[in-house]
Amino acid sequence: MSGPDRPLRIGLIGTGNIGRTHLTALASLAHAGLVNVRVTALCDIDKEALESAAQLFDVRRTYTDYQDLVSSDDVDVVYVCTPTNRHSDMVKAAARAGKAVFCEKPLAHSCPQARDMLAVTQDRGVHAGVGLVLRYDQLLVYARDLIQNNDFGEPLLVHIRDDQRFPIDYLYYSKWRGEKAIAGGGTLLEHSIHDVDLLLWFFGNIENVYARVGFRSEREVEDIASVSLRHTSGLLSTLDSVWHWVERPNERLLEMFFERGYIAIHLESGDRFLEYQLQGSTPVRVGVRQADDALMRQLNLDRSSLSQEAMDAITRVGPERYAALNYAFLRSISRNEGPSPSFADAIAAHRVVDAAYESANLNRPVDLL
Repeated sequence: MSGPDRPLRIGLIGTGNIGRTHLTALASLAHAGLVNVRVTALCDIDKEALESAAQLFDVRRTYTDYQDLVSSDDVDVVYVCTPTNRHSDMVKAAARAGKAVFCEKPLAHSCPQARDMLAVTQDRGVHAGVGLVLRYDQLLVYARDLIQNNDFGEPLLVHIRDDQRFPIDYLYYSKWRGEKAIAGGGTLLEHSIHDVDLLLWFFGNIENVYARVGFRSEREVEDIASVSLRHTSGLLSTLDSVWHWVERPNERLLEMFFERGYIAIHLESGDRFLEYQLQGSTPVRVGVRQADDALMRQLNLDRSSLSQEAMDAITRVGPERYAALNYAFLRSISRNEGPSPSFADAIAAHRVVDAAYESANLNRPVDLL
């Protein structure tokens, strides 16, 4: 591992869209002086993509076999940014090589597979983090602070609407997401596992799930999912997720109704903002820049001591907060602490998604507890 002066050395597997997103985030963090890391190796079976990424991000060591990367003495931490069906073998290989590991979501095709991955990392005593990036969106962090610091009362009803252009072309170029053997599932697993994680992160355990799914695109994976969930607290939440064919990026709307208040979070590409209203008060609208301080507090960063470049790296690089996620993960590794979100967090979301698929197949509610 790295010492006080030697950088943490990262080997990244998968140089497609999400791999390059992480490489960009890592480069921004390092350039701003927020982390002492260096990407020392890249791996991809696509030689053209591999060579392009190596040149763009100035990485000298390249491999087409991931086993060579994870066994390299020049790698401390392994990033797994490949299609879902490759995650399990790569994570296990990294753990068995004694390397800390970061894996993109979803961890696996199912909860039992994800649990097996966690078991190997625990058996080998390595830290493991997962790419549930919405936990570092400043508007969502701000919303959690609002709930904790104000008297909204008990939550009554929560709804998430999540839509995305079917991610096999347009902005994504990942045709494998239409194949069940590779992706494992469609909009519910591949995309809205983020939303399930948010529901758990905000409102706690889920005890009952009722779901319907649709296959309107005639692909192997679902492109429509509508899920009703009952939390152990009694709260009812709903999730509607769709992959469509309209030329627009990822869009999300979260609405939370409480006994004495309301919060809406608009994660829209054109206008991202939060609005809330407490009983007896007028509505308040909060923009992204106003919410930055909440993210700084979560990351234990002092805004007044940061350069503008460092602030921008954490809060502005890319459409989502991958730099903030990577900062938190790498800080935990350098301190020998457990990352957040962890494999255990991902498994909790996988368990709910598995129950939703079971419910859709059986056409009835499924209990988790």
